[in-house]
Amino acid sequence: MEEKIEFLAKHKNWFVVKKLKIDEHTEDIEIARLLASIGETVDNKFIEYLPFDVNKLYEIADSIYQKKKGKIKEEDIINALKKLKSPATTKKLNEIDASKEGKEILKIMLNNIVLKRLGIETKVPAKLIEKYIEKKNLGEI
Repeated sequence: MEEKIEFLAKHKNWFVVKKLKIDEHTEDIEIARLLASIGETVDNKFIEYLPFDVNKLYEIADSIYQKKKGKIKEEDIINALKKLKSPATTKKLNEIDASKEGKEILKIMLNNIVLKRLGIETKVPAKLIEKYIEKKNLGEI
């Protein structure tokens, strides 16, 4: 059986295909790049399928930290993390969804929004892996 990775999604106007045939020449880093790309696609799309008012979630994120130009200060990070864990934030999330599970989903989404604004990445972007592969192939790494 042929080794491969295939991701296919079709729902209404959304259609995406990501494929990689794997043979003896395929490097593990190429597989990692494809998997990261699939993850990004899923992460960007799944929000649309959740039953939450995402605009309200972004309003809460704005009250915690708004992205600014220039270097992010340590105190900004500390203050944002305090606000993320505060009872006031939990109360705001409760206005979007009162269930325990709903609030947990919203908290994770909010954490990701705020951390990204703070310049803290929690996942390796596929484009970064692509750049790594390019530099490695050019002998720069």
